[in-house]
Amino acid sequence: MKVYDTMTKDYVELKLGDVVKMYVCGITAYDYSHIGHARNAVFFDTVRRFLEFKGHKVIFVQNFTDIDDKIIKKALETKKTAKEVSEYFIAEYIRDISALNVKTTFAPKVTDHIDDIIKAVELLIEKGFAYEVKGYYGYDVYFHVPAFESYGKLSGYSLEELNRHRIEPDERKKDVKDFALWKSAKEEDFKAKSYFESPWGLGRPGWHIECSVLSAKYLGVPFDIHGGGRDLIFPHHENERAQSYALFSVEPVKYWIHNDFVTVNGEKMSKSLGNIVRIRDVLSRYSGEVLRYFLLSSHYRSPLNYSEENLKAAKKAYDYLLNTLTAIDMEISYLKTFGVDRESFTYTSYLDKFIKAMEDDFNTAKAIAVMHEFASYLNKNVYSMDLKSLEKAFKEFKTMGWILGLFENYKRVPVLPEQDVKKIVERENARKNKMFDIADKIRDEFKSRGIYLIDTPKGTRWRT
Repeated sequence: MKVYDTMTKDYVELKLGDVVKMYVCGITAYDYSHIGHARNAVFFDTVRRFLEFKGHKVIFVQNFTDIDDKIIKKALETKKTAKEVSEYFIAEYIRDISALNVKTTFAPKVTDHIDDIIKAVELLIEKGFAYEVKGYYGYDVYFHVPAFESYGKLSGYSLEELNRHRIEPDERKKDVKDFALWKSAKEEDFKAKSYFESPWGLGRPGWHIECSVLSAKYLGVPFDIHGGGRDLIFPHHENERAQSYALFSVEPVKYWIHNDFVTVNGEKMSKSLGNIVRIRDVLSRYSGEVLRYFLLSSHYRSPLNYSEENLKAAKKAYDYLLNTLTAIDMEISYLKTFGVDRESFTYTSYLDKFIKAMEDDFNTAKAIAVMHEFASYLNKNVYSMDLKSLEKAFKEFKTMGWILGLFENYKRVPVLPEQDVKKIVERENARKNKMFDIADKIRDEFKSRGIYLIDTPKGTRWRT
């Protein structure tokens, strides 16, 4: 397998052991999640699924940021505590991505690990990478960027570029690039109950330190894959790497993988433009699997343009694949129910081609294209294939779907008992003799039991 590694800015071979350790940055829980969050969750869930398909045991950790400036602002606006705000939006996020078939992960919260964070900050001070300055109700602690020689290697920014990017001016800093590890409490922290006791007085962690601490605690250092959106490369992941290297004296991550943005009608999503598309708003019109299909329909490192037209196209394409799976399943049930024995069919497998697409930098767009090729082949040959070939085709198509997180709730077409066979034959004879009232009555009897009779060029088939 090959993947584009953000650190080396090149395609590299993935060298993984039996156990793969993955860490993906989760949401800051202050609002309903949007389709950019969904793309991140769905893509890395698909990476996890493919690695599991390849035989690896995957330990997947995705944190929840449940203490942050944005959460505190929301708490003050809604007259709630930071904890109440974050817990509500974490639950809503889980609800949203569950509809997208995202597998459950171990999801530690920052506020459950304050002691671990304090120990890490103390160690950074002890090792000369951090320093204290007087704050509001205690002391702030900053990471001193010049103390880490290879700062900027992940983002690829020069020192001049670094000085221009997302810098918070603070005359107390030793260097303009230094960033907060610990923030002393302010009035808003007391109002939102978002403060903790520490050696530096009452306060709370900075944003970046949480991921260094949580990833090391649950995955060890180094771990295999660190994922996140492209917007996190700088400053978040650059700062995280610096902290972790300073703490453990080793490169903390083997492979950095970042997905690109979702645009809306060609524009970047932003609150200022008022074009944020929430996951739940899409789910009110389309199924979770249609949205998941859409999110995987472009390569993860390419921008993905959201529009109603593109969602409709995704639904049409998804339905084609689902209908193909159903057609194969209906034919399997038909052959078993009627005891039909066909001549041996020379079957062509598409699974290896699908796997190669996924091995090429997790190219879900190419993998989906292979599924459509496979579907076209199956639809062309469904009435010629013998039972063994049909069952193999169903299994392979379902396997591809599982890797992509599709067809999770698919229900198999049942094999019918002998009395139903007689009813179907009776209905076919009635239709031949234009006795449509009898044919309709039999069809309705099956429908009342949740079985839908389908008239095809090759006779009656059925599905549930």
